[in-house]
Amino acid sequence: MYLEQINIEGFKSFSVKTNMSFQPGISVIIGNNGVGKSNILDAIVWALGESDLDRIRCYHDDEIFFAGSKEYPPATCAAVELTIANGKEDKSRMIQLRREVDRSGADRFFIADRIYTPAAYREKLSEFDLKHALKTIIRQEQINDILLQNPGMRFETICALLGFSSSDGFAGPLMDAIADRLQRYMSYLIPDAGVRLELISHNGKKGLDVVATLPGNRVRRAHQLSGGEKAITSLALKLAVFNQLRNPFFLLDEVEPSLDYTHHKSMQAFLKDLAADTQLIMITHLRSTIELADTLHGVRTRRDGSSFMKFYFVMDDRLLRLYKCC
Repeated sequence: MYLEQINIEGFKSFSVKTNMSFQPGISVIIGNNGVGKSNILDAIVWALGESDLDRIRCYHDDEIFFAGSKEYPPATCAAVELTIANGKEDKSRMIQLRREVDRSGADRFFIADRIYTPAAYREKLSEFDLKHALKTIIRQEQINDILLQNPGMRFETICALLGFSSSDGFAGPLMDAIADRLQRYMSYLIPDAGVRLELISHNGKKGLDVVATLPGNRVRRAHQLSGGEKAITSLALKLAVFNQLRNPFFLLDEVEPSLDYTHHKSMQAFLKDLAADTQLIMITHLRSTIELADTLHGVRTRRDGSSFMKFYFVMDDRLLRLYKCC
């Protein structure tokens, strides 16, 4: 299962209907700062039912709508439609999801043109194995937040991601699976590094500590890691947890800039591993990531500041040449 297509209209910086098509594997979105790349990821999570304005980078409801310009009037309705495919060969089981809202506040959810209440919509997403679709997004400013938390908060955050209360805890096979995946990812990002998870007591409550053994036999707990080491370890931990959610796609918004040049190159093998069984939709400025793209999407702005798709193509030998000139 993968996200095959998105249509955006009147949402944030998109003044007119804009279509993007994706393939399984790695889809890379590029463009200058401020052209609306992150609004595409906002549109995806909003269409999946996100109700927290902070999660789509808005303070007020009005910010969902295109605000208007000299060339285009303000949007009276914002709409996003997603097409989820059940594999490239099986076109008969496509899922079409649509959310639209108008300035009066009427918020409507559709599946294959049938309207649903928000609660029924969420229930159907769960039936489609999209129960955790809102969780598998990482933004640049959030990369290392999980390691900046104290062990108690970190434990609660991971429990919330996994979808059960912290009083239930997580141990045994589940913790082992996350720990094994974390070590696998760390071995890509920092070769010869080791990492383990420790369940501890923190202020009388359950806590989760992360202990990394770095090259040179340097042992560091989460709070002792440098900024770059935190970013690497936190990214690996989040994605190890995401792996347990079995969501068909991950949304990654410029997650590489905190890494140095050596680790940027190491990320290529890491991202290939992730993309082996999960679709990645990524925003990036890095050539090393762009080289991995199965599909490339170029976003630009018109003279009035509204966003549009300048180009889209499946990966071939034109990729880097186009990137240089655009």
